[in-house]
Amino acid sequence: MFEILRTIYKRLTADGSTEEQAVRSGVWAAGINVGDRVLQLLKVVILARLLSPEAFGLLGIALLVLSGLRRFSNLGFNQALIQHQDENVDAYLNTAWMVNIGRGVLIAAISFVGAPYLARFFNEPQAALLIQVIGAANLFLALQNPAIVYFRKGLNFHKEFGYKMSARLADLGVAVGFALAYGSVWALALGITTMNFVQLTLSYFILDYRPNLEFKFEYAREMFGFGKWMFAQAVLGFFFIDGDDAFVGWFFTASALGFYQIAYRYSNAPATEITQVIRQVAFPAFSKVQNDVGKLRSGFFRLIHFSTIVSFPIAAGIFVVAPQFVHVVFGNQWKPMVPLMQMLALWGAVRSLFDNFRAVFKAVGSPEYISYLLLLQIGCVIISIYPAAEIFGVVGVAYVIVGQNIISLPIGSYLTLQIIEGKPIEYLRLIIYPAFASTFMAISVYSINNYILTGYSILSLFILILSGIVVYIVYMLILEQYTQYEFSQVYRRLAQSI
Repeated sequence: MFEILRTIYKRLTADGSTEEQAVRSGVWAAGINVGDRVLQLLKVVILARLLSPEAFGLLGIALLVLSGLRRFSNLGFNQALIQHQDENVDAYLNTAWMVNIGRGVLIAAISFVGAPYLARFFNEPQAALLIQVIGAANLFLALQNPAIVYFRKGLNFHKEFGYKMSARLADLGVAVGFALAYGSVWALALGITTMNFVQLTLSYFILDYRPNLEFKFEYAREMFGFGKWMFAQAVLGFFFIDGDDAFVGWFFTASALGFYQIAYRYSNAPATEITQVIRQVAFPAFSKVQNDVGKLRSGFFRLIHFSTIVSFPIAAGIFVVAPQFVHVVFGNQWKPMVPLMQMLALWGAVRSLFDNFRAVFKAVGSPEYISYLLLLQIGCVIISIYPAAEIFGVVGVAYVIVGQNIISLPIGSYLTLQIIEGKPIEYLRLIIYPAFASTFMAISVYSINNYILTGYSILSLFILILSGIVVYIVYMLILEQYTQYEFSQVYRRLAQSI
């Protein structure tokens, strides 16, 4: 058994072409994301039975503030180093580390001073101390070994796997243990603090590089030349990605924010599990072939092909099994989360396309396109979010997040196809078939749930998930038989690359 595992490990860490390295890195990145999500789900499932939705909402406010501070201080240096054409960027690491430390100190200071005012803005005084603690815990991440950038730049995701999973296990253990002992929201905060500290410790244990207190202005200026667009993207991303959370926390209650954030987390599995892998791997892989349009086009279409095959049925499955999932996994007190999960699952499917666009834009040195798209998306949300919330409640916010894609998705597709010199008909063909099969799969699973199964149970949830997988595969194999669309070949090619 150990010999088999050793052989698999050697295959997944072997050298090869850029495409083979990207595929193997994708396997490791998938392992990181799936493992991370499983551990997070386990933590939330346990704590959802011990803590109230309000507790999750209070922590959500603190994390929302931290996210805003991190985004508004993100200079994009790590992304600039990944995109840099030189494989060795050691000369830049000390400068990047010094900037990260300064950023961490600034975030901690603003969190400490501004916490009372921010808590008052959300009308949740209890959130003030949480904001201060979470802001201070961020210092651990600021002090990390800057050489962790090589995990992604060199497509060495197998090293990042152990680094991330160890930290997440520490989070799970501390959070669950404290919740069982005290039943307090501080279980969530202490878990995150422990996770950050473990990441700091491991970054120096598994990497030989040791940073020095050195800052070179010319290196900072060079990194910021690319990073300024990452900064703009991060700022705009806060308003788009976190703006709806901030609006829900301000317009409704901490409990409503708890429902919304947990629903978002688990309904967006196509984005957080599939496209996060794509985003992590595609950007450095595309950066290596940024001057070869043919390879860039081929890589992009392969990513679209694979991501839609996987993410579309996941989104459709989440939409249709949400009532069973919430009742069985979280309990009846989380029932208001069901319509939120269903709507936001559709957003997760669309995000699986957007992250492919972003990887291309950054790899070819045109990250400004991401900023332009975010401006358009934010404008659509600002115009419609308040009236939608007034009329439909919290679900109205989800309607807005999904609906703005009617405008932004075609534009993002057009810009990407222009860069890679791709044909729209080939792009659409890769999207339509899995969308068609996913829709019919959802109808089939819905019928099974309503006309065959009765009540809520773990067995019913398992049957629905298994039925969805089988039905989708059958539909796709039928389409493959009567069209030129590749389905089974994709997995064969993936296995050969591994």
